Amino acid sequence: MDDPERYIGHAIAAAWLIVKVAIKIGSWRAERAERPSAGAREARRSTPWGSADGTADEPRGDPQAAEAAPRGAASRVAAPFGAPQAPDAARLRAALLRLDELDRSAAALGEAVRHERANRRFAGALTTFVPREIARLREAAGAGLAAPEVEAATDDLELVVSEIAVLARQRRDPSLLPELGDADALADACYAPVIAFARAEGLPLRSGSPVTQLTRFDLAIWTGFIPTSIAPIFLPADFFATPLRWPALAHEIGHDFLASVDGLEPALRRELGLPARRERARPLALEDDRAGPSELRRVFGVWFEEIFCDVFGALMFGPAYVLTMSELFFQEDDPHASLAIQTDAGGARYDEHPPPHLRVLVGCMVLERAGLGEAARALREAWARRHAEVALDELLLPAGRGWHPFPLSPFTETAERLVDRLYAGPLVALSGFGLQDISGLDYGPHEHQEGLRARDALLAGRVPAVRDARALLAGAVLAAHQAPERALLILTWARAAIPALGTSERRPDAFAPVLAASSAALDRRAVTEALLFREALLPPRALRARRRARL
Repeated sequence: MDDPERYIGHAIAAAWLIVKVAIKIGSWRAERAERPSAGAREARRSTPWGSADGTADEPRGDPQAAEAAPRGAASRVAAPFGAPQAPDAARLRAALLRLDELDRSAAALGEAVRHERANRRFAGALTTFVPREIARLREAAGAGLAAPEVEAATDDLELVVSEIAVLARQRRDPSLLPELGDADALADACYAPVIAFARAEGLPLRSGSPVTQLTRFDLAIWTGFIPTSIAPIFLPADFFATPLRWPALAHEIGHDFLASVDGLEPALRRELGLPARRERARPLALEDDRAGPSELRRVFGVWFEEIFCDVFGALMFGPAYVLTMSELFFQEDDPHASLAIQTDAGGARYDEHPPPHLRVLVGCMVLERAGLGEAARALREAWARRHAEVALDELLLPAGRGWHPFPLSPFTETAERLVDRLYAGPLVALSGFGLQDISGLDYGPHEHQEGLRARDALLAGRVPAVRDARALLAGAVLAAHQAPERALLILTWARAAIPALGTSERRPDAFAPVLAASSAALDRRAVTEALLFREALLPPRALRARRRARL
């Protein structure tokens, strides 16, 4: 070689390049092994109705928000970090710088929303949850957590902050705030009995602030936000055009209730004899064209969450909830779709949503147990008339490229047993109660009469005097069913009776003189009975005198 030094230099450079490539490949392989798979990071997003083919609609394509992000991301942020691994120093420094920037932006946003009436409920997540998780992440990084894991957890925290930023931005829009405020008020009214029950019974409820958001996809709730105490509910574009979708808010809150009470779902499954959660179940194994009890339990294990939320929704809104399902489920061009048990694209697993016919029947079962048997009968008859050309005594099981009819009765018998236990209990997971025992949850005859009063006022073109937001919207659904051409106007009048959350709105009759007391006829007997009743409820006079002496 003419120039030995040059040859040695080239050899050293080539060796160093080989070493760098090897290091890079090793780092890339380690990152792939350490970073959770797409399936593991996918957020659990519940939809009440699913898409036309029975699968759940996923959010996508909304450039404004983080709604399209992985569903359970916030849940994973709050979970313990994995075992420390050798970090890539440069990547780790970059990730920690991102954390510093995120800490500053969360603090700035938290300070801003704290002064905004419509957004101050988000301050806790920004000033408590996010800083706490950032501190835990920094501590884990200092203990040797791998850079890819730090980056993934930082991504999730950034997702929390960006989602809250979208929620706040929508409420700063003067045209959106009244609409979202009304939806928030209804969501709060649906969640209030759950919060009160959880506090009274000491249940570990981790979520307590449902908040709605206008999006471009179907109605759903983001249960991955549970650790933040916020439960974002995604509203479709037509939500404020018809009352029909409003009762489904109760279904979504049922999902959040089931997910946010630690251990509730697995405990209910054990008590009800259902298998543990599975992503989806393989098709029924039939023997002589019959399904055994264990096979039915396995399929109902897949459907359990949706059935629980339908029971919850029917309890919340009564006949209006079942009417909403009937309207949205029915496909005029394909009535057989109401009977079909849907599967995944490959046909190997059942979908988590039961067939629409079974869900309508479940809703009617709840109404019967709530003392609304006549309404349940009318809804079943109307549903049957819509399916006059279809045999409603069977379901359709997927079989190859076609469908196999299967008797409905085994499914309804199993559904009856589930509804009985969920409705009436006793369920140890619910402190020995059933859902009917949660004060304020049961939409019984009294609430139904309030809904009918709201319906009559709306049909007459008046803002109802009814004050219960659930009864107002139930009445709006019933009124829109009778006068579909006036559905938007009916919803407008119903919303006028709801003071929007986060605004200074008042009911139209807020300052009207109260006439109820002056119009009540009081006679001597009524006054005497009232005084006697008061005296019976008071403590003994000796105790009252002793209490005054202590004061």
